[in-house]
Amino acid sequence: MKLRDLEYITAIDRYLNFGRAAEACNVSQPALSAQVKKLEERLGVEIFARNNQKVIATEAGHRIIETAKDMLKSARQIKDYAAEYRDPLSVPLKIGIFPTLAPFIVPYVAGTVKSLSREMDMVFRETPTRKLISELQNRRIDIAMVSGPVDHPSANFTPVFRESLLLAVSKNHRLANRSRIDASEIISEELILLDEDHCLREDTLRLCDDKNVGIDMPEDLAATSLLTATHYITQGFGSTLLPALSRDFLGAANPDIRMVEIDDPGYGRTIGFLSRKGCPREHILMALCDKIRSDPPSGVTAVM
Repeated sequence: MKLRDLEYITAIDRYLNFGRAAEACNVSQPALSAQVKKLEERLGVEIFARNNQKVIATEAGHRIIETAKDMLKSARQIKDYAAEYRDPLSVPLKIGIFPTLAPFIVPYVAGTVKSLSREMDMVFRETPTRKLISELQNRRIDIAMVSGPVDHPSANFTPVFRESLLLAVSKNHRLANRSRIDASEIISEELILLDEDHCLREDTLRLCDDKNVGIDMPEDLAATSLLTATHYITQGFGSTLLPALSRDFLGAANPDIRMVEIDDPGYGRTIGFLSRKGCPREHILMALCDKIRSDPPSGVTAVM
């Protein structure tokens, strides 16, 4: 059995038509049909039921096709792994970023990578931190931008900058006209938290616990995004902590909120890259980290 055979049957399953599948595989229809027939004879089962109107996979065919898809994916990964070691710039750099950072950092990271190498393509993936760590282990991504520190037995965390957290309130809030407040003033606030998929929720709860700041949380009210949280705020449901990099974006999206700095450097998060130990692109990651530290995004502080 050859990989080409697997490509043929997955193409037929995709297009449900031998002619279009043959065109996608750059072979003639008779050649594709003959090869699939040979495969069915070798396996001793029909993969496709054929009639004059349509082609559908048999019950056995469905299981064979799903396995074929997995095998083709693994084959592509083998080629990518080899290319990473042979020529690290030839394979797109797959970067995962968590949702409360991605909207504000992707343009900056993309520009920074391009400044290091115009030959390297990038693929960005936005997903919660827990899933990023899993995808890093499964090699779906090469590096993950996370809020740290992160202690993982098979990964290294490299910090690059420190980002402050700001108190976001409505324009009519008692603190709206203040440019800076003491951390103790948060005690009387009802803080809207993001749902449990977001690391910013964990960061907020941990910070308040470390600072012995008791907080109230509106009952049964959690936001799925920072933008949603700001809309809750403008309706008078409370306040929230927002990352400094979101200031311009969310301030423009919702002019009825105000962001107030907190006079305590502890109210912030450390952002860095998580990479697999022994990653063949370690030198690229280190160059990226050095570049970010030397010219960090506006509003954050480099971590050496």
